[in-house]
Amino acid sequence: MSGNNHNPMSAIVMRKLAEVNNPAAAMLFADYCQSQGLTVNAELPANEPAILYCDERYYEQAAELLREFVQQPDHPRYQAAAWQLSKPSGNAGQQNVMPIPWTKIARSPFTSLMLLLCLLVYGWQQLDFQTAVTALQLTEPTQLWRWFTPALLHFSLTHLVFNLLWWLLLGSALERRLGSMALLNFTVLTAVISNSAQYFLVGTNFGGLSGVVYALFGFCWLNHKRYPERKPLISDTLAIFMLVWLLLGFADLLWVNMANWAHLAGLLAGLMMAVLIKPPQAAGH
Repeated sequence: MSGNNHNPMSAIVMRKLAEVNNPAAAMLFADYCQSQGLTVNAELPANEPAILYCDERYYEQAAELLREFVQQPDHPRYQAAAWQLSKPSGNAGQQNVMPIPWTKIARSPFTSLMLLLCLLVYGWQQLDFQTAVTALQLTEPTQLWRWFTPALLHFSLTHLVFNLLWWLLLGSALERRLGSMALLNFTVLTAVISNSAQYFLVGTNFGGLSGVVYALFGFCWLNHKRYPERKPLISDTLAIFMLVWLLLGFADLLWVNMANWAHLAGLLAGLMMAVLIKPPQAAGH
C-alpha cells in the first residue's frame, strides 16, 4: 500500500492484535475477518511468528473473533471465508503453503474418498473421455451402479472445483456430526434421486456432484433452522443466492448448461431428509 496519501480522513491506524505461530492459521483468520467487514492483515516474517494487525477502530471486535477462532479453528466457516475471498498473498517472494489437514481427513474418511474418486474420474476423462463417459453415464438403467456414477463425472475444471469445494465444506461437517455411514447413505440416496430426475425428465447426457451438493445445501440450511445449536454453515443470504441460481438455470439465462432437474431434485431431497433426520443432540432430547 502506498504511503503517499496523507488525507487524515482516509488514514487507517493499524494496531497489533496478536502473534500466531502457524502462518496458515493467521491467514485463515485474516480472511475470515475480511469477510466480516473488518480490516485485519497478516504479516508473515521469515522464521518468525505471523503477526496480525487490525484497524484500531475495530480492535475489540477483532479480538472477540480471535478468541472464537482459537477455541474452534477447524470450524468450516473459516475455510468458507477463505474460498469466498480466493485471493493470493500480497507478500512477494513468499509461498504460503497450506498444510495438508490430515486430522480432518482422518475424521472425514468418506468425504475424502468421494473427493479422490471425483479427481480420479476427472483424470480418466482427460485421458480417454469417451471411455470414461460411456462407462459411467446412465445409459443402461438395468446396470444399477449407473444410477449413482454420473455424480462422479465433471465436464469442466470449474464444474469440478465448485462442486468439490462445497462437498469438502458441507460433506465433512455432516460426516463429523452424523458419522461416515450416515453421509454415505445420504450421498447415495440423493445422487440416485437427482440422477433419476434428470434421466427421466431430460435424458442421459449429464453428470456431476451438483445434485448431492444441492441436497447438502438444503439439508444444512433447514437442519439449522430446526435445531439452531451451532452457527449456520448456510446463511439465509447464501440460500437465496443458490435458489436464484437454480431459477436462472431453469430460465436458461446462464452461460453454462445446467442439470437443472438434478439440482432441484437434490435440493428437495436434502430438505426432506432434514425433516426426517435429527442430529444426535436433538435426538436425545
